[in-house]
Amino acid sequence: MDILQRMVLNPGADAPAHCFAALAPESMASYLEHVWLGKPQHSQAASETENRAGESVCIPLTQLGAYRAELLDAMVSHYGGDGEIHARALLSQWSKYYFWLAAPAGIAALLLRRPLDMSPARTQLVLRAGMPTALYFAADALQPPENDCTRCYAPLVEHLQVVIETLANMARIAPRVLWGNVGNLLDYLAGQCAALPGVANDIACLFRPIAADGSPNPLRTPVRQVKPGSALLPDPFRARRVCCMRNQIPGETNLCASCPLLLTMHDEELALQDSIR
Repeated sequence: MDILQRMVLNPGADAPAHCFAALAPESMASYLEHVWLGKPQHSQAASETENRAGESVCIPLTQLGAYRAELLDAMVSHYGGDGEIHARALLSQWSKYYFWLAAPAGIAALLLRRPLDMSPARTQLVLRAGMPTALYFAADALQPPENDCTRCYAPLVEHLQVVIETLANMARIAPRVLWGNVGNLLDYLAGQCAALPGVANDIACLFRPIAADGSPNPLRTPVRQVKPGSALLPDPFRARRVCCMRNQIPGETNLCASCPLLLTMHDEELALQDSIR
């Protein structure tokens, strides 16, 4: 009997914890080593005092907004800059680390055709010195199989909506910057599983212009393939729809390889960019 079968037989919230990597399709498994269904026994939640000393702390995701200072301190340690002056750009970079935990889980649920309860009220985040290091969903978060792919990816979009709103409120970041960060990652992950039979159309639904509820989709076309004006750039050039603002941190002059700002540069400026060499 495999793990998924055992979880069907024992789906309760008190079921043993399972690393999501063991349940996910092979194409997603390596991205899910720190994502769990249930809280693993070896994890010990630290107190808030211990967290401020740089230790790990396990928090309800709904409390993320209370850890603004820790998140900014972590990013200043990684990138430099001033935690207040450059808060928008720094929190944008923090979001990328968080999305590497949440986004693969949502894609794996879509590939399994099993909705995953990603509601922040039932999700815990492990922070170590302000950095996101693990994500714990409820032990019974993986739901029964579902033929409607919209129901499979809707929990991911709802999860992202709450987290992005929280981060945007911390520093008045335009939400579209954060949606651009996760959209860029989702586009990459979609490419990793594009060859799997029967999933291309499901994943493409993530990026359609209109969401399932009829509203504009914040994940619409996060990446474009465009013809660049310079021979120094790949043709076609994979361009993000929105810049992540990293260049607003002092010293961060080397842009991401898919930054749309590269399309506006002269050859002399492009020649200095390590990301396209």
